[in-house]
Amino acid sequence: MEEKTALRRRMKAAREGWEAEYRQGADAAIARRTLETAAWRAAGTVFAYVSVGCEVDTHALIRAALRQGKRVCAPRCLGGGHMEARQIASLDALVPAAHGLLEPAEGERLVPAEEIDLILAPCLAADRAGWRLGYGGGYYDRFLAGATGASLCLCRARALLEAVPFERWDAPVDMIVTEMETIAVVQKR
Repeated sequence: MEEKTALRRRMKAAREGWEAEYRQGADAAIARRTLETAAWRAAGTVFAYVSVGCEVDTHALIRAALRQGKRVCAPRCLGGGHMEARQIASLDALVPAAHGLLEPAEGERLVPAEEIDLILAPCLAADRAGWRLGYGGGYYDRFLAGATGASLCLCRARALLEAVPFERWDAPVDMIVTEMETIAVVQKR
């Protein structure tokens, strides 16, 4: 746990220090690569985190999914490391939530995890084996453990590490998309 905490601190500082031009260029390339994946093309329902701050931007992907007629849902945090998927019709329908996040309003339609075809997960860092370093609340690990759709982590190449420490309760993703490559996780540890 201490190793993950130290790595989180280091990766947050690194990410905040990356120049805006790099982040914007990488994010645009990550979005293009994501749109080209078979998982994206096949998905009727997409669950996407709503990026804030220095996270890999998902706003363009959310707008693309809506334009393509996909059902789009976003996380609504319930506390205790649990979240649910709520359908959204636009980014404008999101409301401010804890930690500076934007979430669907409580009254938006609940989407069961088993109806989601593709989950876009955030990270501070990831590795080629599908392990992602999140923010420490376990929200995505719990959600991914109960989901049946494909999972895709959006990760800038500078945050792709040789190895990310993981615990027995962590849930790996199926694919990692950076601005440089799309990595299909062949074997999960």
